[in-house]
Amino acid sequence: MEEVLLRHARLPRPTAPTARRSRRLRVVAVALRTRPTSLAVPGFPPAPAPAPAPEHVLLPSPSVAAGAAEVLLAAGVPPADLRRAAGMCPELLSVPVGTITAALRFLTDEAGVPAEDLPRVLRRRPRLLVSPVAARLRPTLYFLRALGVPDLPRRADLLSFSVEDKLLPRIEFLESLGLPSRAARSMARRFPALFYYGIDGNMRPKAEYLLGDMARDADDLFEFPEYFSYALATRIAPRHEACAARGVRMPLPAMLRPGDDKFRATLAGCVGSTPPRRRSPLWHAYWVDDAGEVEEIGAASQP
Repeated sequence: MEEVLLRHARLPRPTAPTARRSRRLRVVAVALRTRPTSLAVPGFPPAPAPAPAPEHVLLPSPSVAAGAAEVLLAAGVPPADLRRAAGMCPELLSVPVGTITAALRFLTDEAGVPAEDLPRVLRRRPRLLVSPVAARLRPTLYFLRALGVPDLPRRADLLSFSVEDKLLPRIEFLESLGLPSRAARSMARRFPALFYYGIDGNMRPKAEYLLGDMARDADDLFEFPEYFSYALATRIAPRHEACAARGVRMPLPAMLRPGDDKFRATLAGCVGSTPPRRRSPLWHAYWVDDAGEVEEIGAASQP
């Protein structure tokens, strides 16, 4: 792999192979698997230290690591991103090159990811390249297409998620809140970021707070699935408490979307606890944020 990085950095080629250089290659392979920043090649910016690699990851051989690097650099991945990818997904330097090339071919030919977007996709989710096409990537692609998730090439990082272990459990959790299956799938289709959130650490406590402390129902979640994207302790709870103290019941978008200054100004102007009807002109005239994207916000909140 050192050969590949040096070639792409346009640095002078090292001397002929020696026992010392062979040993250094082995050290480089270990460094890339456990701590990519320890590979100090002139001309490349240092990468932040990743979390320690799992113990079950096999130690990559220099030839396998170099083959993986060659393929990724040829696909347009910058050398600095290659180090970052190796830190995020150490298996990347252990799987056969054929696995990586098959995943790249799947992303461009079947998932529709433009070749020029591959570096961006792989920067966000390098695990895509170690996921088997037949057992993981293709079934997930078919599931998301059947669900109706739009613009899948832009959301290609979802393809590494397991349908059984990651996608379906989130839909089933929404159904457990009392939402019909069709409504739960509609939420996931309109707001695919739901698939990134943990159930026990994110979705469940926020749903319990909404149904309990806020005394709302699951229909509010259906209309505004982005609710799960806001922090419970620093956004949802403080703003609900501020509204409750004034006896005001805001729609969730109006309560959570605006910045702090606009929220306080909006709250100060509220009288009573009855918000405008969803189809009232006042909903859009009064509840949108500073961006003014009324039509887009209205369309996104419709079933």
